Amino acid sequence: MKRALVIGLISLCALGLLAPAAQGATRIRQVQAPITSGATTGPMRVGTLTLRFVFKNRPATKRKFTPRRLIRIEFSKVPLECTNTPGESTSQLLLTSTLDVSVKLTKAAPPHTNKPKPGRYAFRFSYGFTGFAGTLQGTIDKPNTGPKPRAPRSQGQLTITDLDSNPGHTNCSTRGPKSWGGLPLTGV
Repeated sequence: MKRALVIGLISLCALGLLAPAAQGATRIRQVQAPITSGATTGPMRVGTLTLRFVFKNRPATKRKFTPRRLIRIEFSKVPLECTNTPGESTSQLLLTSTLDVSVKLTKAAPPHTNKPKPGRYAFRFSYGFTGFAGTLQGTIDKPNTGPKPRAPRSQGQLTITDLDSNPGHTNCSTRGPKSWGGLPLTGV
């Protein structure tokens, strides 16, 4: 009887050692920001910048998903002004491209108040493009006002300072930063 009990305990311990640790769940969310042209030449155009993020939780907090990584940047007909080389006229390029990235988000310090609000958070990200000169910066936060459930929102800015696509589309830029703010993140 003792022997069976000892063998049973040893086998239970072995199963406990072999069982994987509980992992947090993952959700993919995205934000779509409209990007407009400067309209110095030609008609006003509107393109879309789509950013995809990985949200994760911890096993102890099953409902609290927080942003962890920016994983994809998609440009869809984002208008850029091209000054080209001297002697050539200016032109407009509609940038359409997809970049798979892995940018870690960092937790922002809570606002300077005596008591931070429960459930509120803010995470920041910054990315410097490698194929051309430009940056993408932003914040994902969860407000503490409004109807529940409170969806996370995004704000940020895109700046492209020098992109050379092909002859006739060189020295392309966004003509300053293109900003968005308060846009909700949606599930994918």
